[in-house]
Amino acid sequence: MSDLDSDLVYHADIVIFGVIIVFTLASLPRAYARFSRRSEWSQGHILRSVEPRTSVKPRINLNHNIPPVDHEKPSFVEFDNTDSSTACASVPSLPRFALPNDKALPVTPHRDPTLASILHPVASVLRNRVHDNYSVGQVLLMLAYISIIFYVSFYKSNPFTDPHRAGWVIASQIPFVYALATKNNIIGMMVGVGYEKLNFLHRLVGRLMVIGGNVHFLGYALAGDIYEKLAEDYVRWGIVAVVCLDILGFCSTEFVRSKSYNLFIATHVAGLIVFLFAACYHEPACVPYVIAACVFYILDHVIRAVKTRITTARLRPIPELGITRVEVPSLNSGWRAGQHVRLRVLSSSMGWWGWTEVHPFTIANVTQTSEGMVLMCKKTGRWTNNLFSMAQTASYGETGKEVGRDVRVIVEGPYGGVGHTVMSSYSGAMFVVGGSGVSFALSAVQDLIQAATDVKVIDIVWSIQDPASLTPLLPLLASIVQNSPSSRIRVHIFYTRAISTTFNGMYLPNGITLLPGRPKLEKLLDAAITDTMSAGGNNGVFVGVCGPVSLANTAARVVKESDIRLCTAVGGVKLHEETFGW
Repeated sequence: MSDLDSDLVYHADIVIFGVIIVFTLASLPRAYARFSRRSEWSQGHILRSVEPRTSVKPRINLNHNIPPVDHEKPSFVEFDNTDSSTACASVPSLPRFALPNDKALPVTPHRDPTLASILHPVASVLRNRVHDNYSVGQVLLMLAYISIIFYVSFYKSNPFTDPHRAGWVIASQIPFVYALATKNNIIGMMVGVGYEKLNFLHRLVGRLMVIGGNVHFLGYALAGDIYEKLAEDYVRWGIVAVVCLDILGFCSTEFVRSKSYNLFIATHVAGLIVFLFAACYHEPACVPYVIAACVFYILDHVIRAVKTRITTARLRPIPELGITRVEVPSLNSGWRAGQHVRLRVLSSSMGWWGWTEVHPFTIANVTQTSEGMVLMCKKTGRWTNNLFSMAQTASYGETGKEVGRDVRVIVEGPYGGVGHTVMSSYSGAMFVVGGSGVSFALSAVQDLIQAATDVKVIDIVWSIQDPASLTPLLPLLASIVQNSPSSRIRVHIFYTRAISTTFNGMYLPNGITLLPGRPKLEKLLDAAITDTMSAGGNNGVFVGVCGPVSLANTAARVVKESDIRLCTAVGGVKLHEETFGW
């Protein structure tokens, strides 16, 4: 390698690392706001079991029994059609559930300063969606990365006449692509985001390496040198490395991932390992980069082993939602609201290869409950359909025959979540969720209720296809609304599918409305901001979204286009997204 090549590659890595440091420094205020709370040092890292709080917990209605009602009273009344055509009238409330009484509530958390809260116009522009659901901020970051790589590749060089430079450029990116691929992402830890939020950079760096590897190979092939040296081991190992990159690139496409996720995983594991050996045998000078990648990879798997628990879970079907409720009683602490775990079911009923698959699911409840960790797994494919079928299997317990099944599972996590953001430091919160994404809202709202918090207004906006989906969650939602000690909580449920049945006998308590059509997020967000200011709040509004990409895009657009005067007056709006189908 020439001095110019080595200098360019070295300085490119320094620049990339410098950008990471800048984002790390920018996240320090939020990190301080988070870790100034003692409880944050023990939450969000390791799953464990602790003594549950002594309280009567609200449960999901798995027996689908609605409390008796007076049928002479109307179930629904008509409202102004500008917001929706139908809503439930005030009804007798469901039995109240006692919330836990903490012995000593923590002090009110420090304010969580963020760009979105301080510079709303700038943050709005950066959140704007452009090509392929990427935000402006993500596109700018990718363009900056591509510019660095292209500058190093083309400065005083032609990749096709000087293929040696291209080889060194892709070698310098080996540590970054491996670091960004890990679940326990050291870069994510530094900047305060989950691994899934940086996956777009992993894909970008991987694609650049595929392009660079092929340019490196074609440069020598077009020059004719490669054919004369095929007998040399380093040349053959170089071809092996290029083939690995090409296989990884092809199997990483959205088509392959959606059609055969197991093929994607298998080629990734095999290809990434073989590539490292091939790179070292092809060019010994790659060894330092490979060692760095191995350190990231091995450290990640050690931490994953520490975070992994093998235990027994109870599967229960919720037919109205098309969801399997997974209860893990032996794990009831160690996560933060909004985090997810990776679940593997050890049963032959999952199919020939189903037991090898690992799927991420958001945790749907708060910590320190006797029922343990709860997951809601929606039927979306073969694996989750098999899981739902298992849950429908009848078993025999102490009370006789009952629906549900105990099964051995491997739970790994927790991961992701809201990073350094402290939801309880905001004055208002609005959760926009779709389908099984309600699990994110349930855990977050329950966490806000039981914590010392400044949140004065909480809105849940839940979009479902069929209003029958509300039935099993009605007791839990009613308890959340009725038992909030200091926050005003409202639940807005919207159903999008035409129905032929009536709601005779179903009454909703105050604070819960059931409306047809899609939610008008613009009005709901403005109302949440206005209510927050009316309650005296000026520390901003947190908007959390969990659901399909289309829902996240809509919410991002609404936040971007929200009244800047209202956003400034309330202290800013912070948007956090959790989307399905990474």
